[in-house]
Amino acid sequence: MIRFFRSLFPSRWVVLVLLFLLIRLPLLIFGLPTTLSELHHLLLGERLHQGFTLYQDVYDTTAPLSAAVYWFLDMVAPRSVLAHRLLATFLIGYQAFLLNSIFNRNQVHPFKSYVPALLFLLFGSIFFELDVLSPLLLGHTFVLLAVFSLTAISKEASNAGRLFKAGFMLGLAALCYLPLVWFLVLGFFAIIYFASGAFRSTLLMLTGLVFPFTVLLTYFLYQNSLGPFLELGLTWSWQFSFDFGLPLSQVLTVAALPLGFLVLSFLSLPLVTLGLNYQARFLQFMLIWAIVVVLVLISGHDGSVKGLVLLLPLLAYFGIFLFSWWGNRLWIAELLFLVVVAGVMAMRFNPLGLVYPALQIEPERVQVKDHPKYRQIQGERLLVLGPDLNYYQQNSLGSPYLRWDLAKPYFGRLNYYEALFTIMQDLRKDPPTYIVDQQNLMPELQYKLPTVFQRYEKVENGPFYRRVR
Repeated sequence: MIRFFRSLFPSRWVVLVLLFLLIRLPLLIFGLPTTLSELHHLLLGERLHQGFTLYQDVYDTTAPLSAAVYWFLDMVAPRSVLAHRLLATFLIGYQAFLLNSIFNRNQVHPFKSYVPALLFLLFGSIFFELDVLSPLLLGHTFVLLAVFSLTAISKEASNAGRLFKAGFMLGLAALCYLPLVWFLVLGFFAIIYFASGAFRSTLLMLTGLVFPFTVLLTYFLYQNSLGPFLELGLTWSWQFSFDFGLPLSQVLTVAALPLGFLVLSFLSLPLVTLGLNYQARFLQFMLIWAIVVVLVLISGHDGSVKGLVLLLPLLAYFGIFLFSWWGNRLWIAELLFLVVVAGVMAMRFNPLGLVYPALQIEPERVQVKDHPKYRQIQGERLLVLGPDLNYYQQNSLGSPYLRWDLAKPYFGRLNYYEALFTIMQDLRKDPPTYIVDQQNLMPELQYKLPTVFQRYEKVENGPFYRRVR
């Protein structure tokens, strides 16, 4: 199969697309339960579609451009998990072919091929969490568009437009997932390696980066929500608090195959001869890319399997060298590739339900739960006083408190006037129909804020309170 995709005939990319869809679509359409992060994205998009302002009327830390995508999808296809997954599938495919065109255009490998796209698409389908339309996936698309512009600059030509565009794309990437701003470091090195007039070029790129932030700051200023945006949209991302979804040990288990493949690819570098000076410079560029990926992973707040998206360009670039140094013994490369394919398929499809238990992977930790208690209330506007999003499966968000970790500074400090005043302001005008009290806070809330919470009466079964007046 490696030999087949080493050709650039048009039939190769058609076969590649069909193989990618064959791997992705079965689980997307028939066999993949909704994940908790997808439910979170659906609730956020629905709340914004109802006319509420991000950060001001919805307490969430999702970057503004990602939130805008969720709003748009809810406007086009309300509460559609399939729409989110199809867009995520399209973005993975688009990124793969964009990166492949960057490599082939710049002749960074000993030969042109579709093998980088093949590796990108294969490892991009290794686990169901990579099917989620995450802010990281959205931002990574703009990172690759920035790299496309950065690698098109030259020391002889005028690069003003390309450099501004590269900075602009990096700005959009950061507005999807703020830690991606670290790729600005990669932009600096691209200017050093590929452009002339380093100081002027750097200023052009920085101007492009700042421009979308300026537009967004102006928007939130006119919405009278600049303070919440600075607090939740910018400052919060640098708290270095990680949400792993799965436990770290299970995340590393899923990542073992791509990480092992990447290590073997690094070890094969001394065995490969790079013919052109440009290829050697591009190798240094990709090594810096690897360092930037580590910085993004460390400073990012998403420690789940979705972070493997950042490794896909490295796997696509360095994986070529692992398959290139065998010379005429291509059968070894083909055998190695079949082992990789088998590992990816086993991890994705969990055949006969045997793989995940053997590896002690618990996918139900990140998936919504189908339990009768979550179906007791349907089609209502809820406030859940607790971290369990599952109650929202058949209901909509009825308050600004989408995330419990952002609500706790208020509901966990009921002895402070400021917290009580904020809760009253948030719920007085548009109170939810039901409150799910997981933390047993309602007796205290009814005593301290009677104008808001005395309107609720406890339902017999479960931790539910219904608004009666």
